[in-house]
Amino acid sequence: MARKRLNRRVLFLSSRCAEGCLVPVIAICLAVAAAKGADPASTTASRPTVKIVEHGESAAQPEDCLAPLVAPKLNQPDPFPGYGGFVGWNSPVRLRGGDWLVGFSAGYWHASPPTPLRYSPENLARFRQWGLPADVVAPSGGRAMLIRSTDEGKSWSKPVEIVDTPVDDRHPAFLELPDGTLICSIFTYPGVELIDFAAHPEFAHRTTILRSHDHGQTWDPELIHPPSPFLADETDGPLVLLADGSILLVISGSPKGPGPTQAAVFRGTESGTHWELLAVLKTEHELDEANATELPDGRLVLMARREGDICWSSDGGRTWTAPVTFGMRIYAPSLYVLDDGTLVCLHGSYAPGGRLRLIFSTDGGQTWIAPAADHGFLVSTGYGYGKAMKLPDGTLFVTEQDSPGTKTTEAANMSMRCLRVRIRADKSGIDLLPPPNR
Repeated sequence: MARKRLNRRVLFLSSRCAEGCLVPVIAICLAVAAAKGADPASTTASRPTVKIVEHGESAAQPEDCLAPLVAPKLNQPDPFPGYGGFVGWNSPVRLRGGDWLVGFSAGYWHASPPTPLRYSPENLARFRQWGLPADVVAPSGGRAMLIRSTDEGKSWSKPVEIVDTPVDDRHPAFLELPDGTLICSIFTYPGVELIDFAAHPEFAHRTTILRSHDHGQTWDPELIHPPSPFLADETDGPLVLLADGSILLVISGSPKGPGPTQAAVFRGTESGTHWELLAVLKTEHELDEANATELPDGRLVLMARREGDICWSSDGGRTWTAPVTFGMRIYAPSLYVLDDGTLVCLHGSYAPGGRLRLIFSTDGGQTWIAPAADHGFLVSTGYGYGKAMKLPDGTLFVTEQDSPGTKTTEAANMSMRCLRVRIRADKSGIDLLPPPNR
């Protein structure tokens, strides 16, 4: 399915799903390839290598450690039009005051756009075959929600709403600023196909920033949209607080000209009200679900789905090395730097066995420690979409979802779960640990 260059039509398909099912991220089949390299780009980085370690997998298995946060008979959201059991696309944060938050999307399916659905008859029939529930009534689609713990993860509040826009509100992720402002990024998904987004920008899915001044109890009504260079875009977070006090945000989106999905880097200031576009990165293939963080030496590092592209910036994100691959095909990468400088990439894997996995590096991403050349250490046997936050004991608190929610029974019986991960001090592998609520 080609995008018509004259009217810039874009077809919303499902590039976000690891198994090829529907996810509201932009997949675009094109007649021409994009120009290679980053825009702008600096030097070409050497290709990263993988250091394979034996006996690095955790002795404890994921099912020994995972504990539910929201499940069919546990901590369910109050009923609302359009809620059918789907809980996923989650992300945690630990606030300086001690509260823990986990944001997530609640809806009726893997994607929960507002009804009446605007999919083409062909796609609607296919999605029904996959398991899209029939006769859904969801006037404003899915909602972004959060749960809160005030006892360091031992117990969790009932889900409360962050925002309910007129469309599906997806993947809330958080960052607390030094002045106490809590930033939340989401992306909104109308579920509309074959639309001229240049003429109808209201139908594009779009990165949106929300702000709270009371630790997430209430949220400003103003919806902030960074100045996207794309026809439509999304972000999965997490956002990052940089050493200079500004905010790092990375989005992925459909370019206005020919080419596959690209990534864009923003710097946020003024407590998240002002966003400056720093750079756009592109290759001959997709740079989807891109995420970046800051290394101890001040460089930024970015990774993207699907080919595992990685690149670095030495000037605060304005120029980047050309993205390079290193043999791992991944989805939903998120990057974290531990207190000892270890760089961690939590990601879904396209390697045989898939699932949520983790690799780490002690040299800023030039060498990755893993159990095999094509996949990371196993973290969870769930769907493969997960996010993490650092804890004072040096472990990572990881939240994830047990399924994609594409089948009718899956969507109606979703669970959101958590565990902890420790990188061994000798860097020989990882250990899985129970979370506080297990």
